[in-house]
Amino acid sequence: MTTAQASARRRRAFERAHDVLRQPPGQRAKGWADDARRTLHALAESETPRVVKLRLLVDILRRQSPRDRQALDAGVRHVLRHTLPTAAGRLPPDALVEQAKELLDAVVEAPGGAFLEEPHWRQLAEESAPLFGFAVAERTFEGGCNDQDLATKLTPDGDPVQSRVLIAQFWTDQPPSAFIDYVSPRNWPSCSSFWESMEPLSAVVQEPNGNYTGVFQEVVKIGDATLRVPLEVGFRMNADLSRVWARFNIDGGQYQKRKADEDPVPVDVDTGTVSAETVPGGPAATRVRAVKYLSAPPGSDAARFAELACDSGWSEMMLTMAFSCSPDGPSELAAAAARTRAAAAPRPAAPAAPSAVPASAAEEFVGRVVKDCMDGVDATGQHVQRLLTRFTGPSWDPRWINDLLDIGVVTAERYGRVLSHLRGLADRLAADDQRSSR
Repeated sequence: MTTAQASARRRRAFERAHDVLRQPPGQRAKGWADDARRTLHALAESETPRVVKLRLLVDILRRQSPRDRQALDAGVRHVLRHTLPTAAGRLPPDALVEQAKELLDAVVEAPGGAFLEEPHWRQLAEESAPLFGFAVAERTFEGGCNDQDLATKLTPDGDPVQSRVLIAQFWTDQPPSAFIDYVSPRNWPSCSSFWESMEPLSAVVQEPNGNYTGVFQEVVKIGDATLRVPLEVGFRMNADLSRVWARFNIDGGQYQKRKADEDPVPVDVDTGTVSAETVPGGPAATRVRAVKYLSAPPGSDAARFAELACDSGWSEMMLTMAFSCSPDGPSELAAAAARTRAAAAPRPAAPAAPSAVPASAAEEFVGRVVKDCMDGVDATGQHVQRLLTRFTGPSWDPRWINDLLDIGVVTAERYGRVLSHLRGLADRLAADDQRSSR
């Protein structure tokens, strides 16, 4: 299966879960139970991140009657079986699936509204963490939208409209620089199954330090509908990479031009930010956050997108994107995203900064690692370069050598001969240190 096919399958699985499994009882067609079971089976076997699958299960099941929950029981267990940790080539034993089902049932029956609320996810994440082995990004994920709490935003014409406020965030032990690909709007089509493309509509102003500003045609696929929105985008990185962020907003000029051409922009408000930054005092070192304000004409394809996004889509899409384009993500998604990004124009190098590790030594190490990686895995160079940014920047601390060794260990497990190159780098560092102390 190609990357594009896997991406489309992941998107369809999510959309079907939303459209089929959340239908009110009075609107269900004959054969709904069989359709629902097929939908759960497709969701289970898609490459959707497991947090998305589990959050959907909680949301779906809280909306069902006890009788309908029982009808979906086998499908729910199938999803759980595909979210639990597994040994190579083997599915988890029935006893673990049963434990997961008991924890899920307790959350489904917990007090609250007839839908997923953040306390429900926190309960499941905390109580089932030993069973699933959740990473901090999974445990701390939160997101959603309150249809009753709207914000007033201006359209490009200056008209105030009520807009949904969509927020998603999680914390991670990864540095902000690990999320450069995710935050940069140019890469969104590589990170998410919903984004088709981000094509420049005019010359992009590219700065030497990697920051850029431009107007892009955002193409989003929702069901059978394709939405095209002209977005003015600004991408920024702090010099020390303690914060990377992007802002986006409908471009006023393109908005007016499309009206004159009788091809109006499908939304009236589409603005927000995506960021990864170091925030002291949190549950982990870095907070990854996405905020979006969205308003669309009632009854339009874009209104369905707004509904999907508000109910659960935006937070789920953001999580899928982040896991696809960062080291926190499942390796299958990360590898697919890396292959897609490698086919595109190379991203400018991170901003230059005084290096505590000699540049020649670092470049030699990276070159040897990348050669090994490229022999066995496509397009891993950017990943390794990004990991090493932290150790060749001005914030270098010798006590971080254990973290550098961890990079070697993890990479060695995946690619093989990296530890020998790491030994060479350590020898170079030792030699340079001896020369400097003379």
